Amino acid sequence: MIHGLTLKEYIEEEKTKLGEMNKEEKIDYFKEYYLKLCIFAGIVLILLIWLLVDIGLNMRHSVVTGGVVNTTLTDEGQMFLGDDYLKSLELSKLTNKVYLAPDIFLDDDDPQSYTVFQAELATNSYNYLITDEKGLEFIVELECLADLDGVLDAETSGQVSDKKIYRKLKESGAEIAAAIDISDTAFAKEYINSGDNVYFVISGKEKEYDAGLDMLHYILKK
Repeated sequence: MIHGLTLKEYIEEEKTKLGEMNKEEKIDYFKEYYLKLCIFAGIVLILLIWLLVDIGLNMRHSVVTGGVVNTTLTDEGQMFLGDDYLKSLELSKLTNKVYLAPDIFLDDDDPQSYTVFQAELATNSYNYLITDEKGLEFIVELECLADLDGVLDAETSGQVSDKKIYRKLKESGAEIAAAIDISDTAFAKEYINSGDNVYFVISGKEKEYDAGLDMLHYILKK
């Protein structure tokens, strides 16, 4: 009901009013009674569309999550690890996403940079990490990484046998294959601006190691 009228009656009444008006009167009538309503409806519609798009983007399947530590990755490198990786898997960006933190820097003058990164590692935020020596030592100290000797398939293990970097775990004293030195790969030479060695580490939850392994295979095939 609108002003005591049904919707049909209201529409008919408005048609009659407008039929008795000239062009200028119709414009003035619209501005006075309907313009604000139309603007409000337009804003509501835009917000609704934005909300639906945002929900859709957040509901996309996360294919892999990576982080680049103390190492400068070019824009092309970020594209290679992001959209290009999805394309290589023939996956749509509409339903899938790749997350990459390209600028994790551990600064001795900023203790919080270590605290934040430690918290991220503790909550299994990354499937893989690309890092320098300093970053690798910190990751090993926290023991938030996979033993690649127990994770790599036989073919890949043989391919990178001379590139494995072994480190001792502080708590158990066990020596593990903590990383792969990817400094000499086409990926590192083309996309990383660094004079230091570059290492690839698999981290995160054990049941999600395959995501990091797939990224390693992708990088080695570059």
